[in-house]
Amino acid sequence: MAETANIFLNIYDGTRHLFSNTIKWSAQTQDGRAPSDGRQTLQFPDLQGASQVLSVPFFDNLFDLYTVIANVDGYGDSAWYPVCVSSGTPVRLDLIFLAKDASPHFAQATWEKLSQQRPDIAAIVRRGCENLTAAADKYSQVLEFRPAPLACFLNIATALGQMRLPSGKSALDYYWNISWPAGDSRDPNWLAALDTMFHQDRFFCYVDQAILPDVRSGKGHGFSEEADPQAWGHGDATESYKQTQFDIANVQLTFHGHDTCTLRDDMGQPVKCVKIEPDIDYYKDVAAHGLMEVIPNWISKEVGRTGLTDPKVVYALRWMATRREGLPDFNPLYTVEA
Repeated sequence: MAETANIFLNIYDGTRHLFSNTIKWSAQTQDGRAPSDGRQTLQFPDLQGASQVLSVPFFDNLFDLYTVIANVDGYGDSAWYPVCVSSGTPVRLDLIFLAKDASPHFAQATWEKLSQQRPDIAAIVRRGCENLTAAADKYSQVLEFRPAPLACFLNIATALGQMRLPSGKSALDYYWNISWPAGDSRDPNWLAALDTMFHQDRFFCYVDQAILPDVRSGKGHGFSEEADPQAWGHGDATESYKQTQFDIANVQLTFHGHDTCTLRDDMGQPVKCVKIEPDIDYYKDVAAHGLMEVIPNWISKEVGRTGLTDPKVVYALRWMATRREGLPDFNPLYTVEA
C-alpha cells in the first residue's frame, strides 16, 4: 500500500486565470481525523508558481478526506473540503482567491456583450422592460449603480442556464421575465423601486408556471424540498426547492404561488406565470460544512456583518464547485478584481 498521495493544486485569481509563475504563496493540509484522534496538519511554505504538488500521507480510509487551505499575500485565504486522495492518480484541486479589496468588474458583461454571449439572460431583462432601448438603459444604470445586485443576478442566471431539470430542459428554457419597474431609469425613484425586488442575495421575477411540475419531480433527484419557506425569510412563499448537486453554492428556487399573472412571450403568445425568488446559498448546511471553519474571512464575517450572502463569495464557491465536478466553467461574464 502506498504511504503517500498527491494533490495537484492550482491557484487562480478573481479573473479565473492562473496566477503568474512568479507568485509566492503557502498551503497547509489537514487529514480527516478529529483533533482528539491526532489530526495532522502539514505546512507547505514558500511555494512559487501557480501549480504545485502536495504530498500527504495515505491511510486508505476516511482519514484521506483532506482539508486544503492556501494563502496568497493580499488575498483572502482559499480552501476546500473534502479532498479525497488516493494512492493512484494525483487528485486535482483548483482554488480561486479574491483580492481583499476586490469588487465586481463588468467589462465583459455590458449590455452589448450580454446580448451577444448570453442572449437567454439578456432576454429576461428585455422582456421586463418597455422596449429594447429601455432594457439597455436600465441594465446600464444597474451596472453602474447596483453592482452587487447585478453580480447576484448574473451568478444566479448563469447557474440556472447550467442547471438541468428532470425533463432534460435547462431552467432558462422556460419563459422568465424580470419585470423591472417602469419609467425613467435615471430617476432616483426608479432605483429605489428596483431595490424592492433586486438584491445582492436574490431577486424576484416571473417565470412560466410550467417549470413548477418539472422542479417538483426533481425531489430526491437533484432537488430537495424546503418545508415552510415562510419561516426561513421568504415572505408569503408557498413552496421552495434547493438544488443538491454540489456541497456548496446550490441554487434555491422559491415560489410565491399566490402571485400569478399572464405575460406575453417573444411570439406574442400568453404565458401563465408565477412569481419566483431564486437565490444561491453558500452551503447545504452552513453550520456543519468544514469550510465554515477554515475560511471565516469569506463566510462568517460577511454573514455577521450584513446577514446576506455576498455575490463575490458565491462567484468563487460556485466556480470551485463546478471545477471539482468536472463541469463547464462557471462564467457569469464579470470578474472580481482589486
